Amino acid sequence: MPHKLSSTHLINQADSSIKYPGKSTSAFTDTNFYKNCGKTGATGTIKDNGCPICDLAMFILYKGGLTNNNDNTYNAVVQATIGGTTKAADFTHESFTTTMGSKSIKVNIQSISDISAEVQKGNICMVRLQNGNNSHYVIVDGWDDSAKELNRYLVCDPDGGVQKTLADTMSKRKFPVNAASITERYLLS
Repeated sequence: MPHKLSSTHLINQADSSIKYPGKSTSAFTDTNFYKNCGKTGATGTIKDNGCPICDLAMFILYKGGLTNNNDNTYNAVVQATIGGTTKAADFTHESFTTTMGSKSIKVNIQSISDISAEVQKGNICMVRLQNGNNSHYVIVDGWDDSAKELNRYLVCDPDGGVQKTLADTMSKRKFPVNAASITERYLLS
């Protein structure tokens, strides 16, 4: 099963070209971004620690049938920050509804134990990779029957805004390439 999301849904959390609408300030590297979204307990930037937010934003674009132009990307990341995080901008694991233009988009988030079965059925999942203090979230949106082990899982990675395998992401981010690195699993619908 190929990737469900296309290149028009990908978001690179380090993309300095995403500006506040009508301004020249880069949103993803701005230390005031979280505060602008009402996240008063948050520090840092989307670039530094916005991977679960960018995953949710990619899903919002996908589910809403929207493309990743500047305004859609910015607004999807804002809506994911507002709806999907705590005051400290930590991922809440809770479902939310957002509005993008005239579209109301429900983001259902359900904790699951097995992503393999869901992805093989064509569903989209989000996983947290963790090893000590090293943590990263990706969307799992496809399955390659011809590949082996963690190379079977096709992911959309906000670290670069690229599509690759789960094994490739684990290697790049310095995680052990094994299932023990997957510490949280969610079905997105």
